[in-house]
Amino acid sequence: MKKRRQSSKAEPTISLINIVFLILIFFMVAGTLSSPSETVSFVQTEGLECCTSPDAVEINAAGAVFCESQKFSSVAALLDTREDDFSQIRLLPDRELPANDLLSVIGTLKDGGVERIVVVTEHTS
Repeated sequence: MKKRRQSSKAEPTISLINIVFLILIFFMVAGTLSSPSETVSFVQTEGLECCTSPDAVEINAAGAVFCESQKFSSVAALLDTREDDFSQIRLLPDRELPANDLLSVIGTLKDGGVERIVVVTEHTS
């Protein structure tokens, strides 16, 4: 009588567990290597006249809007007075401008038909 050999089939879940375990170890190591920054450098737009286009829209900390050396009461007023098409706007927010105000300005620009909004910042190290 012949003995029947039992073939051992590898469990497909073992490979999956190994992969998940390796990914877990990877993220644990990667998380400990990248330490959080102790100081965060926010946007700085002071002294960028040489690097920006003359038609860039500047917003100071108080929320005043400037474009081509003209002051506007709001971004909506700027959009109403311009004849040319605003398909793209370079936006220069002040460092002290609250984020909620910046998001409100961006929302107003999008509602006004601006397709692309570029927020210009300066990285300081």
